[in-house]
Amino acid sequence: MEVFFNIIWRVLTIVALFVLVALVMGKRHVGEFSVFDLVIAVTLGAVAGADLADPDVPHLPTVLAIVALALVHFGVSRLVIGNRLAGKYLTLDPTVIIQNGRILVDNLSKTRYSVDEMMSHLRAKGVFELGEVEFAVLEPHGELSVLKKSQHRQVTPQDLKTATAYEGLPSTVVLEGEIQRDALHALNLSDEWLLDTLQSMGYSCPEQIFLAQISTRGSVYVSEYKSVASAQKVSH
Repeated sequence: MEVFFNIIWRVLTIVALFVLVALVMGKRHVGEFSVFDLVIAVTLGAVAGADLADPDVPHLPTVLAIVALALVHFGVSRLVIGNRLAGKYLTLDPTVIIQNGRILVDNLSKTRYSVDEMMSHLRAKGVFELGEVEFAVLEPHGELSVLKKSQHRQVTPQDLKTATAYEGLPSTVVLEGEIQRDALHALNLSDEWLLDTLQSMGYSCPEQIFLAQISTRGSVYVSEYKSVASAQKVSH
């Protein structure tokens, strides 16, 4: 029983520390791992894995090691931000692999980036024909940034010289059956207005609704609990 509680204690402390480390690393590193981020992540995993797998491993040194790794990462991240040269060697530079519609074979070879990988990433960007690409840049975190040739880009209202209305983020006014009063009052709308609007749409109470949003154009989107297919959009 003592071993069981010891494992639970270790899991809780390790998870709590990892959450703190993730917060220290920041939002950028959650979705984009540089070479240095990857090294830190692998090291953290190895340290935590040894601690959780073997109850005989002293727990305090593991905790101190995780804290030390977090501090090292924080310090190096600050160095990278303040020193471009250090950032170049620790995070690598972007590499152009397609320039003016031509594949730069030497750059593909230098980055050990295969044609199959390139095509896979291009398809993920909605590009199935190389003839559509003007530039493609392999970013330090492995993402492929693509600029299509002008004749293959989607036409925008700016191209057509057409005026457009402002579009902001929608406001969630009902979530899981509960009225979100802060969002509602920020729009200068009352509970009574919301209830009347929902009633006009066929809902007798907010408890029937999983999610309701109001767009900046004034349209109301409702998705009820019973069926996703019953989601509807109306204007008020």
